[in-house]
Amino acid sequence: MKEDVTFEEVLLLLGQEVISVLVKKGSMLEDAEDAVSKTYDTIFSSLIHMTQDNLRPWFFRVSFNNYIDLLRKKKREKELTFYYADSQSSLVNESEKLWMLINSLKSQEQELIILKYYYRLSYEDISTMLDQKVETVKKQLYRARKKLKADWEDV
Repeated sequence: MKEDVTFEEVLLLLGQEVISVLVKKGSMLEDAEDAVSKTYDTIFSSLIHMTQDNLRPWFFRVSFNNYIDLLRKKKREKELTFYYADSQSSLVNESEKLWMLINSLKSQEQELIILKYYYRLSYEDISTMLDQKVETVKKQLYRARKKLKADWEDV
């Protein structure tokens, strides 16, 4: 290395060199930059052990390792995304099935279920809205839930 070049300039040149090598090997520019950025973080935490002789090979090795770690992380995230999407689609199917079953109930039962579980109203609030006793609302909701449960198990 030249004597008139500062340590920071050497690091920047090494970073640019590693980025260009990774991009030539097929990496996305952002991924290569992330790997080099992580290497900069690592190098500043272990500056005590660095010499001019071992800086270049160390920098390349750590940058490539960071790049490999980044690829592994992205692969895991992609797998989790697919798993999450699959589980969400099954939830949507169950939700649609539940709404179909609710729609098959009598209109009064539908209203009670929606007020209690969709709008999350208390028994007292529902009884006030429907001008019924609280006990009546509880009984009717119990019967509506029982019908829903039976219909759910049949489907």
